[in-house]
Amino acid sequence: MRYLPLVVVVILVTTTVGAGVVPPSSEAGEGQVGAVDVEPSYAVQATDDGNANMTNVLSIPPSEIERSDIRRQHANLGPAAGFDTSGTTDELISRTLERELSTVDGAERETRITEELTRIESELGQLEDRERSATREFSAGEISPREFVTELAAIHLNANRLRDRTELLENQATTFDSNTALNDRFKTIEYDLRMLEGPLRAHAVEILRAERPSNRILIETGDESISLTAIDGDQYIREVHRKGLRGEKSGTASEAVEIVQQQYPIIWDQRTSWTSDGPGSVMMVTVNIDRGQLRTFIDGSTNRTFIEHQQLPLDLITTTEPATKEQDGLNVTTEQTYAGGPLRLTVTDVSTGDPVAATVTVGRAGEESQRVGTTDREGQLWMISPRNRFTITILGDDTSAAFVDVMPSAPETVITAE
Repeated sequence: MRYLPLVVVVILVTTTVGAGVVPPSSEAGEGQVGAVDVEPSYAVQATDDGNANMTNVLSIPPSEIERSDIRRQHANLGPAAGFDTSGTTDELISRTLERELSTVDGAERETRITEELTRIESELGQLEDRERSATREFSAGEISPREFVTELAAIHLNANRLRDRTELLENQATTFDSNTALNDRFKTIEYDLRMLEGPLRAHAVEILRAERPSNRILIETGDESISLTAIDGDQYIREVHRKGLRGEKSGTASEAVEIVQQQYPIIWDQRTSWTSDGPGSVMMVTVNIDRGQLRTFIDGSTNRTFIEHQQLPLDLITTTEPATKEQDGLNVTTEQTYAGGPLRLTVTDVSTGDPVAATVTVGRAGEESQRVGTTDREGQLWMISPRNRFTITILGDDTSAAFVDVMPSAPETVITAE
């Protein structure tokens, strides 16, 4: 893995998100890197003066979304107990494997490791099949949002445990001469497993185990696509998997870092460090910022970003111009980003301007309104913006009530052109 410190870069943002940049260099001095052509399927959202003011995101095009649902996920001790049972079983398997490998060496150890890798690859394939099946079933309305999230959480945990077992085998393999084919196999398995994990899946695990309070999660699915978004305390979490964007040919994502620089210029400009690694056919680029992180997976044959993980502090989120409505003594201000992104609501008293402690619910046309939460001491509440038009209902601390209709804009995207 490569680690590089924060340096100054020059980034030009246009509606095609393509520009020349000066990347960090591990050698003395800095060199100019040629631009990588990137053309979003949505125009970059911009201010009146033409400057992009929001963080780009990978998204599922509206025409490809088969189901969109936002529901509150609660603790569920049944699946959580199953998680723990599986964890205990995996730990026993790993301990037994480590003990067995310690009794053999040379060719016998290499054979044993190769056999175990084959079993891990088989389990990896089964997890990928489970993810595809669950996505299809959710899109078709055959399983509930809770069942879908629970399955993704279980896949996340299983992938994480298989990565631990792969690392154990890799450590054991250091005792014999370097085997390029075996090393490549280790790396490919590691990153294939990483693509089954995600920050929102990890968040769902904690909810199901009652380690965190219940939370609303927006789920959107399409053919081979999953988008999950939520607000956790003071952080916005976004996880998008679009594995259908991967190419069928082999290739190396040699320009992965430059692609991230251009597709996510705002996050890149705030980085404190970054790393880039992968088997070549896929490159994972991680950009750390203060209290947050961006992680992308880029396909080697197409140079497309096909998986994105974002964990961003809400106080760094840039919103559109505020929209205000006065009704029944309440002054309600909404500040949007995009569908599936954070929306800030502020409620004050029309007469005094003081913050109002209000209960907030959200409902889409033809659907039952769901409780989102209550405004804080400043009269504010962050929420996830659903897909398509929705109505926010604000109930004051007395009998006052206000209703605000919101039409979210389409999210920006970092998908490269065909």
